Amino acid sequence: MKKFIYIVLMLFCIGFITGCGTTMTKDVSKFKEEYEGLNGKKTENGKTYRTIKFDDDINVVYEDASQIVERLKNGSGVIYLGFPECPWCRTMLPVLLNVLEEDNRTLYYFNAKEIRDSKHLDENHNVITDKEGTKEYKEMLELLNDYLGPYEGLEDESIKRIYLPTVIFVENGEIKGVHIGTVDSQEDPYKSLTESQEEELEESYESYLEKLGNETCSREGC
Repeated sequence: MKKFIYIVLMLFCIGFITGCGTTMTKDVSKFKEEYEGLNGKKTENGKTYRTIKFDDDINVVYEDASQIVERLKNGSGVIYLGFPECPWCRTMLPVLLNVLEEDNRTLYYFNAKEIRDSKHLDENHNVITDKEGTKEYKEMLELLNDYLGPYEGLEDESIKRIYLPTVIFVENGEIKGVHIGTVDSQEDPYKSLTESQEEELEESYESYLEKLGNETCSREGC
């Protein structure tokens, strides 16, 4: 009987220690699976997805569209809008996460690919909407309007679009900065950044972070 109790206690302790040693949250596990799961695979156009690896203890929290809108209006933090298949996103993410880790920051993530509208010009140069954006996407467009470029190909600079990746630095509902894409000199997102390009991207993120106050939020959010 004593031997049985001893074994049970040992198994309990092992399980407890193992559980305590696990630092990867559900959000981090999901994020790693979505992004790292594409490593080395081929794209539809025959390109190869960049191989990227993230630590198990990165500070990534998933938020839905309404939470992102609320954070832009009233919250604080670093918001990342992107999606796993985006080659530009896969280029900038390791750099961004490294900068955030050094500053002990959380990354609030939303896959914004499917909520956007889709438009084109017809033969008479009229703007045709193929798919309406969601209510939250329209709110994001309004909130970010001053930082966004025009929807390419529509010949109308008043029509804006959120291109991905977009990283937003916000504090108490005040947008301190927005970084879109990687660096201007990068032409092929499937090629690695040069050392100088990586430094340029790091400095850009760091310059925006300097405008934010100290983060006091946990991984569960603010």
